[in-house]
Amino acid sequence: MQQQILFGRYELAGLLGAGASGRVYLARHRVLGQDRAVKCFPKASPGHSTFRSEAELLKSLNHPAIPVIYDVEEDDENDYLIEEYVAGQSLEAYVLHQTTIPLDFVLRVGRQLCDVIGYLHARPVPVIYQDLKPEHIIVYGNQLKIVDFGIASYISSEGNICQFYGTAEYAAPEKRLGLPCDERTDIYGIGRILQFLEQFVPQEERTARLERIIGRACAGEPSQRYREVSLLMEELEAAGISEGKKHLLTNLAVVGMRPGIGATHLAISLHVCLNAEGIPGLYTQPSDSGDLRRIARRSWVKRERALISYGDFAGTCSREKAQEFLREGKGCLVSDFGTYESTDIELEQCDGILLVLGGRDWEIEQAQALYERLRLRKNLVPVVNYGNERMAKYYARRWRRSVYCFPLDGDPAVPTMEKRQFFDMLRKKEGW
Repeated sequence: MQQQILFGRYELAGLLGAGASGRVYLARHRVLGQDRAVKCFPKASPGHSTFRSEAELLKSLNHPAIPVIYDVEEDDENDYLIEEYVAGQSLEAYVLHQTTIPLDFVLRVGRQLCDVIGYLHARPVPVIYQDLKPEHIIVYGNQLKIVDFGIASYISSEGNICQFYGTAEYAAPEKRLGLPCDERTDIYGIGRILQFLEQFVPQEERTARLERIIGRACAGEPSQRYREVSLLMEELEAAGISEGKKHLLTNLAVVGMRPGIGATHLAISLHVCLNAEGIPGLYTQPSDSGDLRRIARRSWVKRERALISYGDFAGTCSREKAQEFLREGKGCLVSDFGTYESTDIELEQCDGILLVLGGRDWEIEQAQALYERLRLRKNLVPVVNYGNERMAKYYARRWRRSVYCFPLDGDPAVPTMEKRQFFDMLRKKEGW
């Protein structure tokens, strides 16, 4: 393409990929300053027929794991699909750059695929994706997106007779034979992804339970597979419960968008709820705001060798003690960074970041700016404070990802049932 600026709005920055039906370019919106993926479909291409079907389908979908479609354009030679740009890498590239991958990563990928494929199957007119393979799954942080809906199709009452496209290695037997396809075709695809990933899991972490799950999902006869995606999801969640605690994230950070937003309250609540669940942990304040020192002066607090404890709470002001806790792998360190300032280097060392946001209308602009700065960090988890579910849903729609709502709470040191249920739900959904 010789044009450097498309339609007066999109400045091309480079080629992201190419296939039989067209090319995908990285472009920048000249007014908004945001990156976009521009899919270019030559009108003379044999695969051009997939363009309209993909555009129509994507316009009707709304799920965090499906890229947003912003615009459809055309010129004399090409049609263009303007989509959300996902700054990640394919699952294939991600895995092939690792020596090994942990079992919890495999389970998390499986659960997220079940979630998005289940969403497609639950549409008023069910949609089957048909082309699950590692190249079509993008990994960014702790999340996945699936791309390339060119051969996805609606299920009619007579079933789908699908012409074969895609990669034979990941296609279900009925698809390769040109037989009717249904939801179980996608279940086979999820099973093949799990099978691909399992080969990179260390031998000592592999389980017979996962082998059985993969075997049933990949059964050659559709009637022998899981009947629906929700059943496969239940199996993967159960597998995670039995294996998950030894893979729990060990270094969690809590960061607030401004002073007084409740980062310390949420961090202490998280810490005491983990301890109440039998997961040993330690709370620390790298920001040294003085809160922990004030807690230490309370008469009922036990102080011993730089450790402060009472009830389910155990904290330290000592960076050396916190680092020792991490090195010895004793449990989960919760680091309360207070307000986000210049903590980028320290956050790089954390394997989970809870970003505490305000829920008032006048805080939206500040929340948006901070989210844009941190959104590409691995394991970022946005949380709206003060029980404001309305604003959590607003951010979730705007950012196309999960945004959680921390319940109203009086005492951070008390592991109430409501808070324990909240953090348990968060851990399961985020694969912690």
